[in-house]
Amino acid sequence: MTGGFIRYAPTAGPSRWLLVAGRRFVAAVESTVSDEIVDAVYWLADSDLATIESVVGAFPLAGPDSVRSFAVAELAEPNAAGEVTVTAVVRGSAAIDVFSVGGARRFSAGGVQPWVLAEFRTVTGLVLQGDDAATGPVARLAIGSLPLGIGVADGELLTWTLTPIERAERSAAPAHAETAAEAPDDGSAGPAAEETIIRDRNRSSSLFGRGAGAAADDPEVVPPAVHPAAHELPGAVDIEEPTAAPAPGPASAAPRIPPPPAGPLERDTPSAPLTVVPTDELPITEPVVAPPPRATFAVRLPSGDTIALDAPVLVGRRPTMQRVESGETPRLATVASPTQEVSSTHARIEQSGDAVVVTDLRSTNGTVVTGPAGARRLRPGESVVVLAGARVEIGDGNIIEITARRDEGRE
Repeated sequence: MTGGFIRYAPTAGPSRWLLVAGRRFVAAVESTVSDEIVDAVYWLADSDLATIESVVGAFPLAGPDSVRSFAVAELAEPNAAGEVTVTAVVRGSAAIDVFSVGGARRFSAGGVQPWVLAEFRTVTGLVLQGDDAATGPVARLAIGSLPLGIGVADGELLTWTLTPIERAERSAAPAHAETAAEAPDDGSAGPAAEETIIRDRNRSSSLFGRGAGAAADDPEVVPPAVHPAAHELPGAVDIEEPTAAPAPGPASAAPRIPPPPAGPLERDTPSAPLTVVPTDELPITEPVVAPPPRATFAVRLPSGDTIALDAPVLVGRRPTMQRVESGETPRLATVASPTQEVSSTHARIEQSGDAVVVTDLRSTNGTVVTGPAGARRLRPGESVVVLAGARVEIGDGNIIEITARRDEGRE
């Protein structure tokens, strides 16, 4: 099992999410999914061969059993420096709060269909929950949570951390209660401080911003410096942002605790519990190198023709538009089928993020997709995530190849 520690927050009544802890991934999926989907995900959870493609492929994107909301995070093995890379996919109202050495941010679909995929490096913690839930450090969100081994559980949220979380109860007395008692009652203490995990959020944060009149009352406030975001993706928002040092308060204010030294986490003591330093200063996000051009894909038909996947492609013996279409108008690709093994509108192939989704449109003879993990026959209406090099067989010897190309700059 990939290293790390998994906890989940149970709910007293009916839960919104099924939370999955696997050997190579963690996931949250809406609790209304069918038993067949739960069984498939549970089998993948206990498999060392599970990949992000196989987990996402277990969630149908169309048909009566379609899954409207899920979040999946594939956990790579730590590299020589002990750093973990996470590949994440979100759909619908699910979200993942990603914590890394350089900062933290929320990753959600933001209305993009069918889902959004991204990769995060040097990850130290994850929180899987709904996109309408409160954000905050893992240590605070994990209050009252329980450890979870490999399996599936009902709950409110799931956390994964590289090192164990120091357990804290909501009723615990604040660790700096005596110091806080000496400070003047200026309204700076908030619910987070009462939980002894963190103080109130920095007031310059875009997510936890203050009232409109605050800037006029405090002429010393310096606006936060512009800094590059780790992943500029639809639905992603900053959880924490760097900020300028606040103006010194009155002499009677509580003494400041210096922030921990900047730099990568120490790996000599991997079992040391996570602690949250009560300070208003947050680490500055490191500059990010501009990503390479976005990967694009195409399909090569049995005739040798190539069609770019800048719009969905409907393949079949006599393909026609579906009754309800949203987004880009699909292209129609006709293939020969002397024995009529290929249905009229057999399959849909479309690019989503940095991958391709193949969907069987309830064909009569089925669709077989072959990738690095081998051949897989899709159930009627089932979708699967594939990459360049995959082959889609729809009958009568018709094999469609998924190819990759790069967008080139145009004047």
